[in-house]
Order: sequence, then structure tokens, then C-alpha cells
Amino acid sequence: MVVFLGGYDAEMLAIADACREAGVAVCDKHLGWGAAASAYKEEIAAAVSEGKQPVLVELSLDIELPETAIIVDHHNENAGRPASILQVLSLLGVEPTRYQQLVAANDCGYIPAMLALGATPEEVAEVRLADRAAQGITPEQEREAERAIAAAELVNGVTIVRMSHSKTATVCDRLFDPEKEQRLLILSADGESNFFGNGELCLRLQGEDTGAKTEQGYIIYSHFGGWVGGNLPVSGFWGGYADQNEVEKFVIDFFA
Repeated sequence: MVVFLGGYDAEMLAIADACREAGVAVCDKHLGWGAAASAYKEEIAAAVSEGKQPVLVELSLDIELPETAIIVDHHNENAGRPASILQVLSLLGVEPTRYQQLVAANDCGYIPAMLALGATPEEVAEVRLADRAAQGITPEQEREAERAIAAAELVNGVTIVRMSHSKTATVCDRLFDPEKEQRLLILSADGESNFFGNGELCLRLQGEDTGAKTEQGYIIYSHFGGWVGGNLPVSGFWGGYADQNEVEKFVIDFFA
């Protein structure tokens, strides 16, 4: 096999380590989230010509693939499958270590999933720090998150954090409390806004496609557009680029 790696996070790095330890070739272009198979088009063709089996890990399929290709993913249409690292370890015939189990849990269900495995605070901190580092989060961004948290506001039960960057994991990880309902709004100086918590609110923030478009071709949403995810409609996250004053008012009013 030749394993082609997708966007970086702790799981992707753990997959790379497991493959190399098993003596399996890894093709890694240090891609970011949303990476596509076309980034490896020539390398995949070369692997097939050498009689090797390509294994694509969390790569969007934007090119025609050989019939022998194995697709490893657990997002979108592949939701419900085991975490990608567990799929790869199964291909390798290797049992997951404790750390790999925690990485898999983190990737599928964040901190609650790790706690469900009996993770200690030290184990949670280790995995989350590895995940943030793999995503390219710098020590300076970690310090900025600590500064922003110290200056956070609480309005209608919503914690509002304003910081210079949009690496939200630096804030979410520090403020996570399994005993409390999450109501977290992060407003970043780069124009990105993110809300974590009530699933109904996440869906309302995104709104629906109105069927109309701007002159530039952008879809007009009934609210702010953007992206959503998580355990919807119970809980989840929303993110997007919209007028931050309007986003803040919308969130605060929801809990009034």
C-alpha cells in the first residue's frame, strides 16, 4: 500500500506514524483541511503503475480513482464509519494503542468522547495540545487565547471572547466544562465568528438558502450562512463571516 495523507490534525499525524512503524509507504504533502485527491494525482498514478494499492485518507474525491483505491474517511457521506485512524490500523492489522484510541475518540467526539473512555485530565490535555499543534497553532496564538479568555464577557449566559486570530480550539479547549451547558461566542479580528453550544441556534445562525444570489453570484441566506456541524440539532457549532455586531446581537437575543 501507499497511504496518501489528508489535512493535518492529531489523527492524521498518528496515522502517518502508524504507517511508518508498520513499514508502509506514506505520501505526505503537508496539506490543510479540505485537501483534495487531485493534490496527489501524479503520485497516485505512479503508485498504481508500480502495482501498489493507493489508500486515500480524508481527501475529497475530485478526480477519477483506480478501482483498487481504498477510501478512508468518517465525515459527510462516510459518517458512521470508525475514525480514520482505526480504519487504517485495521488495514495494517495492528491493534490501537491507548493513545491512538484517545486520538480516534477526540477526532469523532472531542473531549466528551475521550472522557467516555476514562481519559484523565493529563491525557485529554496531551491529545488536545497535539491536535492544536498539528493544525499549526503557534505558542503566540495560545498566549493570545489566554489573554482573550481573561478579558471575556458574560451576557445572558453567553461567554463572549474577542481575539486577534480564529484558531478557536485554543479557547474551546481551555473553557470546556462537561458539567455546564456550552454557550461560547468567539469573535475574531480577521472577521470570522464562531458559536459553540445550542444546536438550534447554530442552525438559525446559518439560516437557509433563499434561492437568490447577489450580483457577484454569492448565495443569499435568510441569516448569516457559514458552516455548521456537531451533534445537531441538540448541540454543535456554527462559523462564518458576517457583521459581528449583528451576530453578537442575534446570539444574545436568543438566550434573553
